[in-house]
Amino acid sequence: MNRSLLLLLFLLLSGSLLARRPACAQAATSRPTAPAPDSLALKAAATAAANARTAALATQTRALRQARQLELDRRYESAWQLLQELDSANTVPAVVLQKANLALTYYTATEGLTRFAFRNLRLTDPAPDSLRVLSQDTVRHNFAVRRVLERLYRQYPDNYRLARALGDYFYAVQQCDCAEQRLGEDEVFRRTIAAYQEAHAHGQGDYVSYFALGYAYQRLGRFPESLGPFERSLELRPNNPTVHLNLAFVLLELRDLEKARYHARSAQFLFPDAHHKEDAGFLMKEIEERIQQLSTPQAAPPTEEAVAEVPEKPAATPAKPATVKPATVKPGPIKPVAAKTPAAAKKPAETSTTTAPKKPAAKKPLIPKTSEPTPSSVKKTATPQKTE
Repeated sequence: MNRSLLLLLFLLLSGSLLARRPACAQAATSRPTAPAPDSLALKAAATAAANARTAALATQTRALRQARQLELDRRYESAWQLLQELDSANTVPAVVLQKANLALTYYTATEGLTRFAFRNLRLTDPAPDSLRVLSQDTVRHNFAVRRVLERLYRQYPDNYRLARALGDYFYAVQQCDCAEQRLGEDEVFRRTIAAYQEAHAHGQGDYVSYFALGYAYQRLGRFPESLGPFERSLELRPNNPTVHLNLAFVLLELRDLEKARYHARSAQFLFPDAHHKEDAGFLMKEIEERIQQLSTPQAAPPTEEAVAEVPEKPAATPAKPATVKPATVKPGPIKPVAAKTPAAAKKPAETSTTTAPKKPAAKKPLIPKTSEPTPSSVKKTATPQKTE
C-alpha cells in the first residue's frame, strides 16, 4: 500500500514539472534580444543619408526657383552661373532641363549649340534674339545640349521630360540653322518628330511642342499628319496667329478651302504687326482665288445628240477666177526708206517704298520665334511648367 502511494505521488510530481516546462521556455524565448552594435550603426547611417538627401533636394528646389526668378528678371548670365554651381557635372535631370531651356532660349551667341554666351539685361534692352545678330558676345559656357540630354535619357529612360527637351533642341536647330549640318534638314525634322511623339505619348507637351511637331510634318510634306498637332496646339492656345497661318497653308494644300479661309482670316486679324498681316493677307487672297475658280460655272462640252442636230452648211458654188492685169512699174530713182526713230523712252513711274507682300515659300512656312517675357509682363513669380 505504501509503495503504491509513493508511485502515485511520483507520477503527480512528474506531470506538474512537465506542464511548467513549456511555459518557462516560452517566457525565455519572449525576452527581447539586445541589438547587435553593427545593426545600430547601419540604421544610423541610413537615417543620416536620408536626411542628407532631403536637405539636398530642398536646396536644389530653392536654387531652381531662384534661377527661374533670375530668368524673369532677364538676368540670364546670373541664372546660368547659379545652375552651374548647383550641378557642374550635368548629372541631375531637373537642373539639366532648366539649363537646356535657358541655353536654347536666351543665349546671345553660340557655337553649334555646344557653347553659349548670356547677358544680364535691363527691362528696356532688346531681346536676346535681337542681340544675336550683332555677334558681339564671346561664347564661354560649355554645354553640349544634345550630348548631355541623350546621355541622361539613356540613364533615366522613364523621364519623358528629357524626351521633350530633345524635341525642343531639334526644333531650335531648325530655327537657328546653326548646328547639326551633317545630319541634314530632313533628318533633323524626323528626329524632332520622334522626340515629341515620345514626350506627348506620356503627357509632356504644350502648345509650342505641338506646333513644332506639326511644323516638322509640314516641312516634310506630310500634310495630313500635321493637322492633328496644329489643332491640338490651337486647343491649348486658341489665339496663336502663327498656328492659324500654318494651318491655313496646310488646309490649302489639302484643298479644304473653307477651313483654310477661316484660319487665314484669323491669322490676319490676330497678328499685331503689319508685315505678318500682309503675309496672311497674301495667303487669304490666294485662297479666295481658288474658291472663285471652283465656284465659276464652266460650259459643259456638247453631247453627241446636240452635235447630230446641227444642220450642215450647203456647199458653196465655186467663183469664177478673176483676170488679174499685171501692174506696170514706172522706172525711176529708188528713194531710201527712212529708218524709224525709236520712240522716246517713257519715264519710269515712281515706285512706292512699300513693297507688295510676297507669298510665303511653300517649303518654309512661318516659324514663330521663341518669345521671352516682355517688360510689361514680367512678374516676380516662378513660371508654371508648360506640360499638360
